[in-house]
Amino acid sequence: MALAWVLVANQSHARLFEADKRASELHELESMIHPESRLKGRDIYADAPGRTFDRSGEGRHAMGNYRELCRRPARDRFAHELAHALEQGREEGRYEKLYIVAEPQMVGSLRDALDPSTRASIAGETSKNLVGRKADEIRAQLPHWL
Repeated sequence: MALAWVLVANQSHARLFEADKRASELHELESMIHPESRLKGRDIYADAPGRTFDRSGEGRHAMGNYRELCRRPARDRFAHELAHALEQGREEGRYEKLYIVAEPQMVGSLRDALDPSTRASIAGETSKNLVGRKADEIRAQLPHWL
């Protein structure tokens, strides 16, 4: 059993690492890609956002943050997939502690998707997008003693 798992994720890519000892280096277990999250907003939804008139003028503009509205459902689905993998690993006793290193929006989506028992195993969170970094660079962002 590994002492700790480290999930490094953004909205479309995640990497799962393990550390066997409190000060050991990270070993990559798995890399997961969510192709749907890489699509452009217009490819996810064919319809454009509604439009409205300005209160004090003749101008019109789109309502809401269309980019975020398009990406949120895909991000949440990916977060649920990752949460399922983390829950399964915890239930199988494959780790004691969990560290999450993810871009800010993904940290919140992951936290919401995790069941209470898995959420309780989180020993630390870092709101950074380090998916493309080497394992030693990711390890440097974590506490020396896991």
